[in-house]
Amino acid sequence: MYLLTDNPAQHNKNRLIAHRPPMLRKTGKWIRRLVYNRSAIRRDASLILSHLPSLPYAFWPLNNEPSVRSERDPRSYASFADWLSAALQVVLPAQRVSCSPGTLVVHPPGGKMTEDSGWFFINGAGTAPPVALLNAAEIAAVFGRPVRLLHIPTWGLLRDLSHSVMARTLRKDGRLSRPAFYVIEQALRQYPRVVLVCHSQGTIVGSYIVRKLLRHPHTRPLVRKLEIYCVGGVADSLDIDVALSREAGHPVPYVEHFANGRDYFSQIGVLSHLDSTAGTVFCIPERSGHLFNEHYLAGIARGDYCNRGSRLYRYTRGRQPSHYQPIQPSARD
Repeated sequence: MYLLTDNPAQHNKNRLIAHRPPMLRKTGKWIRRLVYNRSAIRRDASLILSHLPSLPYAFWPLNNEPSVRSERDPRSYASFADWLSAALQVVLPAQRVSCSPGTLVVHPPGGKMTEDSGWFFINGAGTAPPVALLNAAEIAAVFGRPVRLLHIPTWGLLRDLSHSVMARTLRKDGRLSRPAFYVIEQALRQYPRVVLVCHSQGTIVGSYIVRKLLRHPHTRPLVRKLEIYCVGGVADSLDIDVALSREAGHPVPYVEHFANGRDYFSQIGVLSHLDSTAGTVFCIPERSGHLFNEHYLAGIARGDYCNRGSRLYRYTRGRQPSHYQPIQPSARD
């Protein structure tokens, strides 16, 4: 009788790792992650520092869009307490839970809506529940469709930014992204089309969702029904499936990006990673600001970014786009 065993040296090494204290194992895992992603760390550190002079423009101009409710205006909220709570959550660090893992649905005003697909919104960093609901309400009003909120809770702006760095640079994005992935997977099985609008940190979550959907054979065909619209994106990549795109005649998933050229977070995000980012990028070079309602949504609704040519613009006022943009040449190769 023969006993098949692993390599003895490797077996002993595995036993030593298994018997290390949990803290030591966790530290070792972090060190390996840092070493493995050292080139991405150097890249992102360079981007953060080189674009730093643009950081003040992420919050400017002030209240210049009367057609939408500004995140900074107390009159945009149901009460002053909501506005104060939103402001305090940005500056005070604390572990908070999501107010809506895809469960809250915001309907357009007046009951006039088109419900031909499932619409979801993933918010950005530093977004308290009142702000996320305000964003979702404005999306519902502009596009005439009910919007389901996938809320990423804020743990304070500085901690949110550190989580974004871990998710993007170190590819440690499970806490932010895993719950949203399961919601979108279920929606793709339920609806003929799923529209995912992502802002800022939410684009990292959207990128994760696409990677995971395309990775598994049982979810890959579902991506044909997915459309992603990234606003002020900080993700460093977003993939499409070349074979599925060739079959469909348009990018799968279908992707569009909207960026302000003087938005610091767009500068270190989508605008610095065009080679690794699938989809059409619509950019207004001289425009500044990073807030979703105040600096982006009104311009998207008017068609400022795309000369009224983007698919997302053609959804406004409850309309239904008739066709997709053709696939990019790189998707045909």
